[in-house]
Amino acid sequence: MIIHLKDLLDPSGIAAGLFVAACVALVVRRMKLWAFPLFAASSTIVVVFSSGLAATLLLGPLENSFPPLRNPRDYPEAQLIAVLTAYAIDDPEMPLSAQMNAPSAFRVLEAANLWSLRPDCTIVVSGSSPAAEIMARQLRSLGVPENQLKVDADSDSTAESAEHFWRIARGRPVFLVTSAGHMRRAVGAFRNRGLAPIPAPTDYRLTRSPATALWNVSPSHLQASDLAFHEYLGLAWYRVTGRL
Repeated sequence: MIIHLKDLLDPSGIAAGLFVAACVALVVRRMKLWAFPLFAASSTIVVVFSSGLAATLLLGPLENSFPPLRNPRDYPEAQLIAVLTAYAIDDPEMPLSAQMNAPSAFRVLEAANLWSLRPDCTIVVSGSSPAAEIMARQLRSLGVPENQLKVDADSDSTAESAEHFWRIARGRPVFLVTSAGHMRRAVGAFRNRGLAPIPAPTDYRLTRSPATALWNVSPSHLQASDLAFHEYLGLAWYRVTGRL
């Protein structure tokens, strides 16, 4: 299992790091006084960022950056549907639908629904392997014909996907399908490359307003907080590296 630096910079990663430090402090005599404050800090982070209110305050602005796509027929000039990958695992022992994680499945479903309204479009699944191939396989099973489905399995980041579409879009607008929380960074990367993305967000995790947020503590809320941290860090990194 590979742990990336970015995984240590989200709430659950910080909490885990503090917990490990507290455990070390317990066994090192000169550090024992630090054990309780470190345990307390770790627990506080988990409780705060596991609340629905905190998660909504963090992820809500990202998920609501762009409205849902109501009628793709309003954009007749768009002939491509860009579907960005999330995660999938190639396991023939599992049903095809179970080989994708939830974000990948939502993106596939949104792309299929969009294509059903715009069957003149070509769907391009862009991302890394094997997620791109598995998502494309699921789209075929949902009725998208082979001649209207392409796979880009060589893009390891959103910026690389934008580069791929810059080469094939030829100045035409592109429907962009990804998770709502990821849409701001995706749109920024595509626009930075000179593309005209039409956002088609999906995979909403939380309510639209903090006023209707659940206040309970849950692992799903902590996951949403982690996702928000990941996206804000990604936005900052893309700005520093000139990809936005």
